[in-house]
Order: sequence, then C-alpha cells, then structure tokens
Amino acid sequence: MLAGGEQSRVETRHTAMLQAKMRDQRSTRPVRVGDISPKGMLVVSDHPPSRGDFVDITIGGHHLAGQVRWVQGRRFGIRTRERIDVQAVLSGKPAKSRIKGKKIEPKNDPDNWPLNKLIAAYGLLGVTAFASAYLLVTYFVL
Repeated sequence: MLAGGEQSRVETRHTAMLQAKMRDQRSTRPVRVGDISPKGMLVVSDHPPSRGDFVDITIGGHHLAGQVRWVQGRRFGIRTRERIDVQAVLSGKPAKSRIKGKKIEPKNDPDNWPLNKLIAAYGLLGVTAFASAYLLVTYFVL
C-alpha cells in the first residue's frame, strides 16, 4: 500500500513528451505532457495549478478534463474524468466523436450567400435600424 491510502498503478504509462494547452481557472497556457495512461497523465508547466484544481487539457483534437492530484515543482499529475484512448492521443489521430450519425452542417451560412442575398439582408438591416432610430427619437424627443 502506498502513502495516503493510494493503490499501486495497474494501468501502463506511456512516455509522451507532447505539446498541449491547459485551461484552468486562471488562464490558458502551453504545457508538456510527460507521460499518459488511460486514467491520467503527468504534465509539466512553468505555472502549475494547485492540487485539487480542475483543468482541461487539449492535445491535438483531444479534449481531456481532470483534476490535479499532486504537484511537485513544475510537474503535476492529473486524474482524468473519462478513460483516455492513449494510442489515439499518441498517434495524433483526431478524437472520435461519441455522437453517432451524420455531421450537421449549417444550411444558412452567411459566408456562402450570393451577393444579391447579402445586399437584401444588409438593406433590411439598415431599414430596421432607421425605423428603430426614428421610433426612439419620436418617443423620447417629441
């Protein structure tokens, strides 16, 4: 039995040395993941969070949430909320979507509108703004 009532590690840890971004309650900053297992990771940062803080780590397309379990200098350990697909993270493959089905694409994306539709939309916006200004001036001034 280890100190603090912790059990020995059963999960295999893989040396990683991956660049990542960490977001905690203070800021978002670059970090380095030293090793990773299905339940957690060792992270190195110039400004580590405090023990017990919740953090989000982004490695490639993978978003991992967890709690800081220990801090020692610049190094700290994170226990993740969900199991990590270690091979996908190490290989750099994008994260698998947990939602099955077809990807939803926006059907009415203004970036893809033709010029005549944009002119009509901005014209309507201008008329609405002018009418609103007229009503406000009439109500407050007159």
